[in-house]
Amino acid sequence: MKTRGFVLISLAGLVAAGGLSSGGYFWSVGHVRRWTGNPTLGFVSCTHCHGNDLSKTAWARPRPHHPAPAGLAVSPDGRRLYVALDDVDEVVEADAESLAILRRTAVAGGPFGLALDRSGRRLFVACRHQDRVAQLDLETFREVDSLFVGVEPVALAFTETPEGERLIVANSGSGDAAVLSLSPLKEVARPGTGREPFGVAVSPDGRHAWVMSRLAEPDLARGGASAHPAEAGFAHLFLPAAAELTHLSPAGGRVLRRVPLESAHLSEDLAFVPARGWVLAPLVKVRNLVPITQVANGWVMSSGLAVADLQGHVTQVPLDEANDYFADPAGLAVDAAGRRAYVASGGSDVITVVDLDRLAAWLEQADDATRREAIRDLSLSTEYVVARIPTGRNPRHLALSPDGRRLYVSVRLEDQVWAVDTERLTVVGKLVLGDGGDSDPIRRGERVFTKAAHTFQRQFSCRSCHPDGHVDGLAYDFDGDGIGDNLLDNRTLRGIDRTPPFKWNGKNPSLQVQCGPRFARVLMRTDPIPPAELEDLVRFLNSLPPARPRHFTELNKPLSPAAERGRQLFFATHRPDGTPIPIERQCQTCHRPPLFTNRLKTAVGTRGPRDLTDEFDTPHLLGVAASAPYLHDGRARTLEELWTTYQTNDLHGVSSYWSKHQLNDLIEYLKTL
Repeated sequence: MKTRGFVLISLAGLVAAGGLSSGGYFWSVGHVRRWTGNPTLGFVSCTHCHGNDLSKTAWARPRPHHPAPAGLAVSPDGRRLYVALDDVDEVVEADAESLAILRRTAVAGGPFGLALDRSGRRLFVACRHQDRVAQLDLETFREVDSLFVGVEPVALAFTETPEGERLIVANSGSGDAAVLSLSPLKEVARPGTGREPFGVAVSPDGRHAWVMSRLAEPDLARGGASAHPAEAGFAHLFLPAAAELTHLSPAGGRVLRRVPLESAHLSEDLAFVPARGWVLAPLVKVRNLVPITQVANGWVMSSGLAVADLQGHVTQVPLDEANDYFADPAGLAVDAAGRRAYVASGGSDVITVVDLDRLAAWLEQADDATRREAIRDLSLSTEYVVARIPTGRNPRHLALSPDGRRLYVSVRLEDQVWAVDTERLTVVGKLVLGDGGDSDPIRRGERVFTKAAHTFQRQFSCRSCHPDGHVDGLAYDFDGDGIGDNLLDNRTLRGIDRTPPFKWNGKNPSLQVQCGPRFARVLMRTDPIPPAELEDLVRFLNSLPPARPRHFTELNKPLSPAAERGRQLFFATHRPDGTPIPIERQCQTCHRPPLFTNRLKTAVGTRGPRDLTDEFDTPHLLGVAASAPYLHDGRARTLEELWTTYQTNDLHGVSSYWSKHQLNDLIEYLKTL
């Protein structure tokens, strides 16, 4: 009896537990359906809505820092080399010959770009993370002046004009250039540029300055008035994208000319060649609207060099070879005589040496049609590329000695600066700043992220489409969903920890799937990334914090009155007249704090004419103001267009009762996320 009783009690317990489990399951499903307003939604994890503490994300936790070299500058007498170390907030002075470190100084805010005045007595530093320019006195090697400029300044150039000394500063985060006068630092003008300006060059006579944007945008001028989104709907998605070379007057900052560089992308440096009247910029030639099947034929991305004259005429020529590519051209240096140019390929760990005499000879004999087609001819680089110099991992910034005999290379992911003899084209010395971070999985993952060797013929790296882990602003035609169908906007990788699934259709449950077999099959067209490297890559991606859309001086401040009104609109559950807003159409339902996503697919009326589904993964909104364009295909160029051009049916939030002022308030709130 005892045994029988025990069995009966056990069975009753199991039935009760099963009933509770079954009841709990059905309660959970009902709870989620009520909360989302989606009656067909199946069971989901509690973590879709709960337990998402931002302090527990990988990007919020402390990480190792490394003395990775960024900008370089050589003193006018050639005796000193200056190196910006943005990850450890330092600037280093070294002997340019022996490469021995002489002095170090702390410069807060991520010192990234450097420029010396003509006398070599002052060093100016673009502090990327604090949105300011610092001035260092080189006698004491201390910061003596500072000025806030635009968001994320990355490059600057010094020049003397008839109106006085000037600094031209590229503000990558705010899409403009700051023109500064000196003694003391003071802003003269803030002209707009192309998207994410990254390179600056000036003429020796102080009459010209140029700013190069590294991201391309749809060339609406080529499309005519009908290319405006409000009139064209989707047509602007199929226009060629163009980066902008902005030609300025340094004295007052007046824009003289805006020169489009068709399908140019990831241009991170710029050089003026006085002897030839050229402006040179390295570029990635991106063909985002051809099917990704064309990776196998080398037609999606290739590397090149833009040659522009003072009248704004541009010729793009290739740096790649027919069966070998040199991905992610970054730093650029040109000798004073205009005889040679050096281009760092950050994805292929190579310095390309270009003979400008031979390039000029080719340009002289080429007709207009040949020049227009030059970038497509991968056999052409043999006409002017005279050498490839192997380097360590991820060469990014370059500087030449005044006599042109030494080239300095910031080998960023080795924590080193290399010196190259430009006559023998050999490495003659190394400035070792750190241990390279071999024991740090995040650093190892960054090396995978910037490495083109995993892709077919080394055409591109992860960074080619996601500079700094962010967006490139382009939409791509992934053939896995049908050629010409389901055009997809490039999503940011910043702030993605704890936000699976991935891809706009939510098919990839983890970053390991997203960046492993999917990346190999769809993009790399080669073997998958080895498992150990893939795990390091995932660690790196999870460590990336959200983009910062606000100025450094606005951080950690209370919401402005406009942003507070926008916050109330975002979390509204009723219209002003008291009418309830359906729960599935409240902003907070899909974009639930603190990640501002519920990690579920939702139909919000944004299906396009070539889309095969109504439902798309809900993106997180952290840093959303810096992540344009918007929607799954990138059709909305601004946040405002989400509700004025592409949302007229109250499916993507109930917005029909909003006034223009209320919409402005909502956008002010979104800019704070």
